Amino acid sequence: MSRSSVFHYKGRDVDLQVVAHELKVEGVVTGRIVERGDQLIVSAELIDARTNHNLWGDQYDRKLSDLLAVQQDITGAISAKLRERLSGEIVKQLAKGGTNNPEAYQLYLKGRYYWEKRTPETLQKAKDYFNQAIERDPNYALAYVGWRTITTFCPTMPQHRSPETAPKALAAAQKALAIDDTLAEAHATLASANHSSWNWSAADREFRRALELNPNYANAHKLYSLYLLSLGHYEEALAEIKRAVELDPLNLKYSDNLGQTYQVGRQYDLAIEQFKKTFDMDPNFASAHGDLAYTYFEMRKYDLWLQEWKKAAVLFNDQEEMAIADDVASVYAKSGLQAAISKDVVLRKQLAARRYVDPDFIASDYAALGNKDQAFYWLEKAYAEKAGGLLYVKTESRVMEVLRSDPRYADLLKRMGLPQ
Repeated sequence: MSRSSVFHYKGRDVDLQVVAHELKVEGVVTGRIVERGDQLIVSAELIDARTNHNLWGDQYDRKLSDLLAVQQDITGAISAKLRERLSGEIVKQLAKGGTNNPEAYQLYLKGRYYWEKRTPETLQKAKDYFNQAIERDPNYALAYVGWRTITTFCPTMPQHRSPETAPKALAAAQKALAIDDTLAEAHATLASANHSSWNWSAADREFRRALELNPNYANAHKLYSLYLLSLGHYEEALAEIKRAVELDPLNLKYSDNLGQTYQVGRQYDLAIEQFKKTFDMDPNFASAHGDLAYTYFEMRKYDLWLQEWKKAAVLFNDQEEMAIADDVASVYAKSGLQAAISKDVVLRKQLAARRYVDPDFIASDYAALGNKDQAFYWLEKAYAEKAGGLLYVKTESRVMEVLRSDPRYADLLKRMGLPQ
């Protein structure tokens, strides 16, 4: 199971059989780690969750610099205990993409920790840690994968502007693959980089290869679902994101993505139900509040839209977004929706002078106002820089419906290489 699902239980007093049932696993490894100076004391045991019997246990007293060796010892001991179930290929797969440098490994773990937080501040920290891990070990494939993954998220951050980051992201993905071309994570990362660059056939090929190498790699299913949404293959996309959630049931982002997918399919009741499931796991998961806000906008429940938008901005700790949300809400209360959206356009343009704003966002505002010419003007700006928001122009919300009968819309899809 992924770190994100397992860490849901970190520091909690839980029944291992309940954990196993929630994660749909038969075995659970549990234990304690105590650090004393440069000494590391690790106790671990493997429990058969079906019977609650102890299958294996041991204690290790090592130097902190031996962290990776301890991990390998524990993995080896468990593999030996379960050797009748683990093929040689599976055992090899467990070590793929790794490093022998303890410092690089710890930096990578810190990067993963901050990546899961999904805020602009923590994403930058994650990126810094992945960079440091690569500096310590230039052949650490998973660190390159982590760095590339950062560039797919939070387009409001200036350093994530697509024209500037896409070539670097593609290079990072190719570097990971050059280190180990049997690493499913590297193929999925390269696929995602090609998706962002509108290299549709190359993206499809790499996604299929990733899933061939590891059919149970949840993130590949999630990323593939986003690719399929870009193409307008809704049912296939829904199946892929459902599979990701099935494989990694406590992953907040996958749960959020499932809600988003329901929203794209205009299954709004299912979308809201899914977002609530996400909040049951973490009521302060900012991304889900932002996506719920957009769902309410689609449903024309504008008071709830403004409420969730403000909540997301607060949780993201984005002061400028909070100010925009407040101003737009004030205008809405006084003058209605059209005036509120017009205000958002003005404020987004002002914000664009200080940091990157995806032109597709402004195009959506103009589409909501019924101003086709300005909407296509901003879509062309998005096209010129291959902006992230434009990836989903084919399946974008009701807001874009006013544009779909216009010949300029079909021409845009054609130039992007998207099926019409």
